[in-house]
Amino acid sequence: MRKLFSFAAILFLAVICGACVNTFAVHELNQIAAKYIEEGNYNAAISRLESSIDLDGAVYESRYNLAVAYLKVDECEKALKQIEEASKLNDKEPVVFYTMGVANNCIADGIYHKKGADGVVEEIKYDEINSYTMAKKYIDYLAASNSGFDKYLSLVPTASDAEDVKGIVMQNEQKIAETKQKYNLE
Repeated sequence: MRKLFSFAAILFLAVICGACVNTFAVHELNQIAAKYIEEGNYNAAISRLESSIDLDGAVYESRYNLAVAYLKVDECEKALKQIEEASKLNDKEPVVFYTMGVANNCIADGIYHKKGADGVVEEIKYDEINSYTMAKKYIDYLAASNSGFDKYLSLVPTASDAEDVKGIVMQNEQKIAETKQKYNLE
């Protein structure tokens, strides 16, 4: 019985020590990534943050910072996935919903426009059937963007950027209305 108790105690300590090492490693990776983000080295930051999430996917800051880094390199879908995960970990943080709005807007913008390797933005053309499908997706992403921005404003109605955010919401509403009219959607 005593051996069993000793063995259980050793296993318990090993689990606790492993968790401490992971926590320290995640914190270290996040600090390095923050430095890279500050320097504008977003790909290096992404690499560190992905490693951080591999160690512990339940750290809000890792998910949030990875979403921001992905947005900086126009990886909108990846950013949205990470910010959605971050919102599950902390649904009281206003900046999560702001970033969710930005990520959805980024995806919506990418439906009709793409940036070439030279940085020039080109318009994407679709055939009639695909145009209808893409218009619906465009509307869905703009609506999701507005939902994120609305949640942000509900959490911090006196935010210093509240008027700017309201302006984005109004622009999105106008884009939604124009797209619905163009494709006879309702």
